[in-house]
Amino acid sequence: MTEWINGIVSIIITVIIIGITKIIDKTKFNELHGSQKILGIVAILTITGEVIYLSITYGLLEFALETITSVGLGIVLLGVAFQNKLKNAIAGISIAIDPRIHLGDFIEVENVKGKIIQFGLTKTIIETDEMFKVMIPNVKFDEEITRIESKKKKKNTNS
Repeated sequence: MTEWINGIVSIIITVIIIGITKIIDKTKFNELHGSQKILGIVAILTITGEVIYLSITYGLLEFALETITSVGLGIVLLGVAFQNKLKNAIAGISIAIDPRIHLGDFIEVENVKGKIIQFGLTKTIIETDEMFKVMIPNVKFDEEITRIESKKKKKNTNS
């Protein structure tokens, strides 16, 4: 019960301090430019002190820390679980903005040769000479591509 009374008294003191600061600002600092900045700084410091005091008194800081820790741990676990998907998605974005690779280009990856028929966020589909469709994870483009043969032939400048 005493903690509640201390909390209410603390809030009342904070409101009084901010009110007194406003009154002093209007009466004494009326002609000074930038006095609102001083009032703002005093208000921010007072409110921050009040929040810290109430958080310590009522244990609110512990709840916030537990929540932040739980959310952070969840994000780390999701990152580890979806690590390969994230790598492939980033590589897919890289492929999409790379001007050297196009649909219809012929590539060779791990001794598999074929024509690119579809780009996806996490995988690229090629079609082999035997008309098989092969899905290649996009991260392979960064790691293991051995050859890209563009569908766009260079124009012969000798003619």
